[in-house]
Amino acid sequence: MPRRRCAADRPAHPARPLAASPALAEPARPGSFQQTVTLAADPAVVRLMAGLNALVEYPYGCTEQRIALASAGLAMKPFAPLLAAAGLEDRLANDVRNTLRAIEQAIDADGLVAFWPRSRGNVSLTAWALSFVATAEKAGEPVDKSLVDRLANVLKLALRSDYGRLLRGEDLRERVEALTALAEAGRLDEAYVAELARRAEIMPNVSAAQMTAVVARLAGDDRRLLTGLTETLWSRVKILQRDGRPVYSGLAAEGGNPLILPSETRSLAEITRAVALAAPDDARLSVLRDGLMRIAGGTGWGTTNANVAAVRALAAVWQRPAAQLPLTLTRGSASERLVLDGEHPVVRNISAEPGAAGIDNGGGAPVVALIDTRYQPLEPGSRAQPVAQGFVLTRQAFRVPGGAAPPERLAPDAEGAIRLSVGDIVEETAELVNPEDRTHVAIVLPLAAGLEPLNPGLATAPAEATPSSAPTLVPTAVSFTDDRVLFAYDSLPKGNYRFAFRSRALIPGSFTQPPGEAETMYQPGVTGASAGARIVIAR
Repeated sequence: MPRRRCAADRPAHPARPLAASPALAEPARPGSFQQTVTLAADPAVVRLMAGLNALVEYPYGCTEQRIALASAGLAMKPFAPLLAAAGLEDRLANDVRNTLRAIEQAIDADGLVAFWPRSRGNVSLTAWALSFVATAEKAGEPVDKSLVDRLANVLKLALRSDYGRLLRGEDLRERVEALTALAEAGRLDEAYVAELARRAEIMPNVSAAQMTAVVARLAGDDRRLLTGLTETLWSRVKILQRDGRPVYSGLAAEGGNPLILPSETRSLAEITRAVALAAPDDARLSVLRDGLMRIAGGTGWGTTNANVAAVRALAAVWQRPAAQLPLTLTRGSASERLVLDGEHPVVRNISAEPGAAGIDNGGGAPVVALIDTRYQPLEPGSRAQPVAQGFVLTRQAFRVPGGAAPPERLAPDAEGAIRLSVGDIVEETAELVNPEDRTHVAIVLPLAAGLEPLNPGLATAPAEATPSSAPTLVPTAVSFTDDRVLFAYDSLPKGNYRFAFRSRALIPGSFTQPPGEAETMYQPGVTGASAGARIVIAR
């Protein structure tokens, strides 16, 4: 499995060089090492880059994840140097186009957008979809007007308290999501603004922030109402004094239904955006900005939904260098001179050579570095050991003979290889132990390169593509690609689950089968992996 290690917000002070890259903990496979050093004067820029990197790399591609990536790119579109540094400049139009298509494919029978095609949608995700479509249109991207109308019409229905598809216990949150999206799309019904604003005191943090932003954007807004909403926001923010300076210390009463992805990051990001709109001169805005950066890690804010919220907030408050900052990046005996200034607020250096790197700051202000190191371990992936951190996942393969003969269980031989012949049909079963109720679970089962997955859902699928049993619980979504099979669940109750699928041995050779993985897409750290395997296919 690939390794990645990030270190963020490591300051290189003037006249104090920074050693940027400690030695690897294990040998790297030749040709697999890559280290990217990102430098900026504003820590917010480094955090933005980390969040954008995480969005680009996230592997599953559900509707929300596509919206998150494309929305983040649109938020950075006015800032060409940052967009280019994140590698999004050349792909943004394609990301927007693919996301618009994904939204259309994920609309359910009631007009709501779902996390996966042909599954049940919800109001919150539909609101995020409309916000994205409206933002894309304002950014000059081609948008189908009929899609805007479809999403807006269903969200107008969702403004009503008696709408039947509001999540129980989250009706106020989802109505505000709908109102916010309609406002961004220019379809706002102002009658609902006054009604919902009066309930700000009992709203979740994120909803109170969204209401404040909606009122702040209204022409001829009621200053008394806006002031009251802003005061409500500040009453939710915990600020402590540390070394004589105000410091962000959390939010009051966080929580919510996990199906619609509540998080401290999203709430804090929306509060930051709302205050920037309603009271841009408030000195405490910098406390929110610093707090948003402080709760991030080297790979961003943990989930796609949190990352895009933070990126959109920081995109509105990041700062260009006030003066030119000359830098020297050293790798071994080679050095490169770099400059940060108003036209170049971020610089990047990419190297494929392992070894210590150092940054010498010749300017008059600190510079912040994000060091992103990636490599493949020297040890083959076929020797990867199981991992159990919330899930337990195991895999077993069987050769499927012709006729009525029973399947033959396949086990590694004395050399640690599972032996097949070209043309063999293999049925694989995966068993998952889930010890508690969870939401948004993905189970990914990669295939060795010499195997061809057989998708029984295709009209042209042969009879042997159908496995001997269906999944224990019908998945929200199933996806077959060239190199993996994905099972996804919006909700997965605690219990034991079994999945089966088939593949055909197609190409002779020796191949690594990577471990299967199960994880909660919006709860970082809850994961499980099976062991790796070596597959040898003979002619």
